[in-house]
Amino acid sequence: MATTTDENIVKLYVAADKRVWYSVGIGPPINSSQTVDEFLFTPVIHGLSNVVRVIGVAQNAELISALYLRRNSGEIRGVELAGPNILHSFDELQEPNIVLSRMRSVDIASAAGGWHAITMRDYPTYAMLARMLRNNFVFDDATAAYFKMHPARKALLFIPNIAEADAAKLLTTIVDPRWYVDRRAPDRAAKLELFLGLTPQTQMCVSDAKCILTRTREFRCQSVLSAWKTQNVDTVDLHNPANFLYRVQKAAHGGAKGDLRASQAFIRYLRYNWLAAIEIRPGIKDELFVPKMFFKTPAECAAYAEHMSIK
Repeated sequence: MATTTDENIVKLYVAADKRVWYSVGIGPPINSSQTVDEFLFTPVIHGLSNVVRVIGVAQNAELISALYLRRNSGEIRGVELAGPNILHSFDELQEPNIVLSRMRSVDIASAAGGWHAITMRDYPTYAMLARMLRNNFVFDDATAAYFKMHPARKALLFIPNIAEADAAKLLTTIVDPRWYVDRRAPDRAAKLELFLGLTPQTQMCVSDAKCILTRTREFRCQSVLSAWKTQNVDTVDLHNPANFLYRVQKAAHGGAKGDLRASQAFIRYLRYNWLAAIEIRPGIKDELFVPKMFFKTPAECAAYAEHMSIK
């Protein structure tokens, strides 16, 4: 079996102009001047001795999806992904040569966004994102098919009347929960919540029907709210264990504060279930999502367990 070293790693990145940049082994970054469709036919990524590495960001989604299929067909040895948190700042995403250089020296654990081999639990997100980018984020039949394959979908469907189109968009906005792990406090969801705009000031605008949304974080915050809040709390059966988010909303006295508390609970629920689904390893029995540590009542735990046990 070949040993993975920098000499047999091909690093790829799709620039803002949709041209693929690459670096083979210890070679310099090179602009191929080709789109993803064109680049996939070049000999650069072919060869069973090479491992291909890519950053898991939106502009790479189509490339990652294609590489996963190539790996499954035995055309390349392996594909590994890391998060944009390996960069010093998100501004570096505009500089392909810097991105490829940063990819040489990653000392972050895979659970915190470092390199990990792509699996079937990663593929649906990138396939769904690639499809959405091609059709202006329309939730069509192909997108719905990828959503059905997503490792977090089953947990999401525990929430009554979840808006699947909005939930799918939210998944492709996050891409991978490992990208937002705080290495100083791995259990905290603060980085992901901040990325999604789940702050009092942003939520105040999003929850106000008269407020015009203009900022990226406002739209992200809206996508969280739209995914779970599909009913008026006054018409919801609050005795249904699965309506836990509406109980959180009401306990916070509704309004923007209630929306924020419930959205934060929703993201924590999604994050831990998603991590539990993608971090499955042989011989590991302890799961990342422990119902009794999240839900407030035995009825909620029992209802969740029953839902997740259905094949």
